[in-house]
Amino acid sequence: MGRNLFLLIILFSIEIEATTITELFDALKHQPSAKVDELSEKMGELGVEKVDANYYPKVDIFGTYTHYNSPTNLMPLDPLKAARLSLEHNPLPFASTIAKAGVLVNIPLYAKELGDLSKKAEHLSKSAKLKKRLNILKNEAIVLGSDASLEYLEKLLLAMQKTKASLATTRNIIKVSVDSGRMAEVALDKLDQKVNELDIAINNIEIKKVKVTSQIESLTNIELTHSAPLMLKQVIDKNEIFALKPLQELIFASQNQLNATQSKRYYPKVGFNIMWSENYATNDVAQDSSISEGYGYYQVGVSMPLYNKSTDSDIEIQKVKILKDKMNFAKTKHELQTQAKELSRELNILAKSQQLAKENIIKQKKLLNYAKMAFKLKEMTQEDYLRYEDTLLNAKAKEYQIISQKWQTIGKLSVIYGNDLDGVVE
Repeated sequence: MGRNLFLLIILFSIEIEATTITELFDALKHQPSAKVDELSEKMGELGVEKVDANYYPKVDIFGTYTHYNSPTNLMPLDPLKAARLSLEHNPLPFASTIAKAGVLVNIPLYAKELGDLSKKAEHLSKSAKLKKRLNILKNEAIVLGSDASLEYLEKLLLAMQKTKASLATTRNIIKVSVDSGRMAEVALDKLDQKVNELDIAINNIEIKKVKVTSQIESLTNIELTHSAPLMLKQVIDKNEIFALKPLQELIFASQNQLNATQSKRYYPKVGFNIMWSENYATNDVAQDSSISEGYGYYQVGVSMPLYNKSTDSDIEIQKVKILKDKMNFAKTKHELQTQAKELSRELNILAKSQQLAKENIIKQKKLLNYAKMAFKLKEMTQEDYLRYEDTLLNAKAKEYQIISQKWQTIGKLSVIYGNDLDGVVE
């Protein structure tokens, strides 16, 4: 019997420690929500590549088959050369039906707009990366808070079971007194009613446990049978408010979009073009014979916008958008700074409250022992004794709630300051 009990204790211990908080954090990174953020990050990188691709030459091949209502030249021909070909009875490059095949190359030499758009894409890509990390931090905080809540519920259940066991011991004492006629049977009814109320409370806690474990499973795909143990590894690094960084990058991107629109409006574009084609005709105008001619060119072109009301409107819209984004950033910054200050103060107060709660539990245990003895000696009523049972249970619940709230506060601060909870909690 002793050996079997020893094995059960070992198996139970393994089950409790089967899942750590680190494993829960790692599982977050492999869930669909994390994959969606990875794809958003990838789209940001591809956006940079797409803008940078505009710096590369564009090469097209083309082919045409055209019939004109009058003979048309296969290529430009000066009058002297046309006269010489006629005297020599050579085919003239004119025909009603002409086929062409060739290649066209466009090479951008200068476009300030492209540089601004490239910077915009880079900031959008950075914002996507930062948003991905911020989402991971938020989910880590949710998992930490949920695990802390689960631990709170488990400890509360254990405290309730101890209270129930204490009431069972008292019931045995009362039953002896009732059976001997020294106490009325209503005393047993009062105690049984108290146990029933406790059982209802226990069932409600079990329902809350199901909800908490379901929330953790929805984020990590891990079904917990027990809460993962929590221990503080290091304090929160409050160097900077990380939660503002994705918004900051979006403002930079908007500013570069404004620069790009202004560049489009006020700066010239310079390009280099190359074209070559082979032109074919089966019936030239002079000899009625087949003829082919190669024709091509290269050119450097400059274009400068003079007036575009639509672009001017876009510039004004971008200015208003940037101003709006900056005001929203300032508002969010103030809110986060205030929240961070509040949470830091709350964390300090919770540490003091936890110590007071521990001391209160020790005192309430002593008072309960005195109450049991006084009730046994008929120096205290049953109702007063039961209040001491409730007071101790409430004192334990308060301590567990403080501990749970402490972990949730740490999780919220880690999101604001960009601390990876895997390095803060173990």
